[in-house]
Parts: sequence; C-alpha cells; structure tokens
Amino acid sequence: MTSFDSNRYRKIAFYYKDLGEKKLLKRSVSNLNIDKRVFLYYSKYSNVPICALPRIKFVLSSRSGFLSFCYNFFTFVNSNENCIIISPSSISSIAKFVISHEVGHILDPDIYKSKEEYTLILSNLIDKLVEYNIDIDTNDFHKGNIPIELESCVIDLKKNLINRESKAWDIAKTIVNFENPKEEFLFNKMKEYALATYNFGNLKNIVKEHHLDIFFKRRQYSA
Repeated sequence: MTSFDSNRYRKIAFYYKDLGEKKLLKRSVSNLNIDKRVFLYYSKYSNVPICALPRIKFVLSSRSGFLSFCYNFFTFVNSNENCIIISPSSISSIAKFVISHEVGHILDPDIYKSKEEYTLILSNLIDKLVEYNIDIDTNDFHKGNIPIELESCVIDLKKNLINRESKAWDIAKTIVNFENPKEEFLFNKMKEYALATYNFGNLKNIVKEHHLDIFFKRRQYSA
C-alpha cells in the first residue's frame, strides 16, 4: 500500500480552497452543455441516482470527500507513469469532470432499467449469502474461495456497475468543453480510474458498500 503523502494532500487542499471550494463544484454544473431543465432537476435532487465515485451529495457537502477523491486519483494516475501535475488547473478540471460524470447518470436513458437490474442482483446475492451461511463480517471471502453461484452474483453486480459507470462517463464527454488536449487526457484517466475501482474485492466490503449489512441486522433482530 502506498504511504500517505501529506505534502500532496496539503497542495490539493490549498488549491481547492483558493478556487472557492463548493463554489467551484457548483460553477462546474452551470458550465455544462445541458438543457436548463436538467440543471434545475439536478440542483433540486442533488443525490440522484448517482454512483459512489464519489456521491455528489457527499462531495457538495463535504470538503474531505472531494479532497480524498483528488488525492486518490493523483496517487493512482502518477503511479502508472502518467505525470499529471497538481495545480489549480488540474483541480478545476477534476471538479468539472466529477460533476459531468454525475450528470451523465441523470442523462442516461437506461438508468432506471439498470437500477432495477441492480436491485434484482442484490436480492439474488442476499439469497446466496443466506443459503451458504456466509459470515459477512469475515474479510477472507473473495473470488477464489466462495461458491460458484455466489461468485456469479458478484460478477453480475460488478458488470452492472461498470456498464452504468462507463455509460455515464461516455455521456459526460459529450457535455463538457475541453480547453486543450491535456484536459481531455485527464478526463480519460479519470474514467480509467473510476472503472478500476470496480474490482472483485471481498464479500465483507461488498456487503458494506451496498448496505446489505442492514438486511442481515434486521434479519438477526427478527429471528
């Protein structure tokens, strides 16, 4: 695991503050090439339907949410021999692209179909966890040591999320103005980073990320 670079984090925080923090993110919405009605809808329902990269409601309400996202992105991209400098320009671009990606979810015509499929997949996943009596608090359950039916459920879940994410990023690319080729390169790297976060992982994290633990807690209380 890469050690925490406090200087990198402080630099990101400094530029973000200098750019106006929340004002930067809100300006990013108004500068998108979208219908005004979409903008008003987005402003009123700032938490829909939205993925976790990061959730827009969290980004707009939490300074640490955006800073953590920027820090993790710079760590990812610069560890792969791509030098993207931390600067006011790159922080501003990241804000614009995070927002455009989230609006991309709203503009996705298949978003509700995808969410219905997502709900069904989670239901099947819960059924298999119960059927095989999996301890959801154990970190050791991962792709290599779970029943094949349960593995298939997890793979279906990841496919659903990746397809949804990929479409949102593709839509985002149509509603942003790239100021130069470097900014488009940064956008493509952000999409790459976004999709890279949807690896298989372990069951404990999957349960936590999708709030399935609430179901099991209720099940325990009703037993």
